[in-house]
Amino acid sequence: MRTARAAAFIVCSAAIAVFLAVPALRAQRISISDSQARTAAAQQKISQPLMKEIYRRRGDARRAQSGTTGVKVDRHGRALVRLHAQMTDPLKRKINALGGRVISTSGQQQTVVALMPVTMLERLAADDSVRSITTEPAPRN
Repeated sequence: MRTARAAAFIVCSAAIAVFLAVPALRAQRISISDSQARTAAAQQKISQPLMKEIYRRRGDARRAQSGTTGVKVDRHGRALVRLHAQMTDPLKRKINALGGRVISTSGQQQTVVALMPVTMLERLAADDSVRSITTEPAPRN
């Protein structure tokens, strides 16, 4: 009698575990593929030289390829970039939260020039209001 109860308990426990685990694993697999798709979409908004610089700073030699990127990065890891986006308060707050600083904006051309940490550009590009991010030529003296 005891053995039958123990066996029934084990079978019920296993059924409950499967009932809970299968949907959780499916949801996790879907969220990982969604996250990868969002990352890929954000990376497509970033110019090639900036992406190479991001890979170089991450230590991803295979993607960074060899040679210089031509991106001017200051000693704090920031680069002057041009965002093609309408400047809004939420976008400005996001730039500041990611460690960047808005240098200038043009409402007519819908561009924003900002000094941004290179490693934060993908997170900025994930914002729906940002259409593209390119390097800004260094100012001439």
